[in-house]
Amino acid sequence: MKVIAVLALIFAASEAAITCDDCKEFSTAMQGYLMSEESVNEQVGLLVAFLCPQAEDVAQCEEGIPAYWPAFAAAMYPVFLEAESVCGQIGACRKSAYQKVMEPTCDECTEGVAAVANVIGSEGKIVEIVDFLKGDGYCAGSGDENCAAAVDMLIPPAMPALAAVLVERSEQYCCELSTSGVCC
Repeated sequence: MKVIAVLALIFAASEAAITCDDCKEFSTAMQGYLMSEESVNEQVGLLVAFLCPQAEDVAQCEEGIPAYWPAFAAAMYPVFLEAESVCGQIGACRKSAYQKVMEPTCDECTEGVAAVANVIGSEGKIVEIVDFLKGDGYCAGSGDENCAAAVDMLIPPAMPALAAVLVERSEQYCCELSTSGVCC
């Protein structure tokens, strides 16, 4: 989650706050963190806590998320959080070369976290992630006959849940992950 927050900080830093190179640098760092064992374990815990109490089969949910999420995260984060693509989507690399670069404010950072949360929780992005994971992104080569069903059951509720955590913890992430300690 911290990696997404750092990306959000970069994205949030309105037109006057960051450069394309800055965005790419932080996006790459965020992607690396999201794929770290620490972050993936945190994501698993959050997803189990948010999704399993509402599941038809709670025990299956509590077993399935830890079994599938690490592999899903490892497959999707390099594609869907690739720095060049992310920075282009948020407009960081279309800005004028004559912009004044300055530190983002707390409000800009938290707004950026919310913007990233809106993207990852959007129906269109969820459909892209589901299609990717069910196809050559993961399931097609996994040899797991239950993989596509696991994607269908996990990804649609997981992405909005993770997006909500980003928004809820945006000030904390901005404080901990920004180079200037914004929001501290």
